[in-house]
Amino acid sequence: MPTDRARRLKDATSSVLPNLITLGNAVCGFVALSYIASALGASSHPDSLVAGADHGLRGFERAAWFIFLGMLFDVFDGRVARMTGSTSSLGAQLDSLSDLVTFGVAPAALTIGMHRAILGVGPWEKVIWAFGLAYFLGALLRLARFNVEHDEADEAHLCFKGMPTPAAAGCVAGLTLVYFWLHHWKSWELQVIAETAPAWAEWTGRALVRVMPFMAFLSGYAMVSNRLFYPHFASQLFQRRQSFDTLAYLVFGFTLCIIMIEPVIGLGFVTYMLWTPVRTLLRLQTGNPVSSEESPQIDG
Repeated sequence: MPTDRARRLKDATSSVLPNLITLGNAVCGFVALSYIASALGASSHPDSLVAGADHGLRGFERAAWFIFLGMLFDVFDGRVARMTGSTSSLGAQLDSLSDLVTFGVAPAALTIGMHRAILGVGPWEKVIWAFGLAYFLGALLRLARFNVEHDEADEAHLCFKGMPTPAAAGCVAGLTLVYFWLHHWKSWELQVIAETAPAWAEWTGRALVRVMPFMAFLSGYAMVSNRLFYPHFASQLFQRRQSFDTLAYLVFGFTLCIIMIEPVIGLGFVTYMLWTPVRTLLRLQTGNPVSSEESPQIDG
């Protein structure tokens, strides 16, 4: 029979891979923050929006991509831990701390940094800073609640209680990608419209930057809300028998994502964030209760 020491050594060895994946998430958050800091430095150049758009300021765009890369690590670390039977309290704590960096600190910094670098310092500066802080605190409180309430069996349920932190980060990062997609005006679908960026592309991009702090503020509230029940698409997809229509939606959605990845990602995350509050308000007005299968059973 294996000794206690051998058993502990085996457990430690089996948990190395999922913990390394979790650390990959944290590294993505750190790299994103580094790019944000570099972009803020570049924005101090008087001609930053012209000379630095494809160099220093592009750090914001790279930061957004690293936030999405962190999501991939976040998707797989828990699944690898369960597949290898190496779930642990250390892994759960490490996962929450990594999520706080990548999906809490980095998006809040991205919100404030984008607004300051592109629109400049103005009378709304303190409000923008407060909205970024509200987002960060929402992520912090959600992850703290997750550590207290989470049960491994929750992974099988079909809804989140409140908006998950990766989805909230996706709203901010997605809007950032759409801004640079319009600003660069290099993708083929935009070239079909015009060879050079029209005036509306610039003001649309700047409007997105203005909207971003408000989206961050709403996301901060949505993360800690006990009344907003967000669908857990992964559980719904893999635990239910799916119709042919679902397969068709996935195929065409994936195709659209390949063709126009930036607007699809941005629109997808913003729609996910806004649809649940809108649906909840409509149900409150009509007196329709939430169905039992949609009841909030999972946090994260």
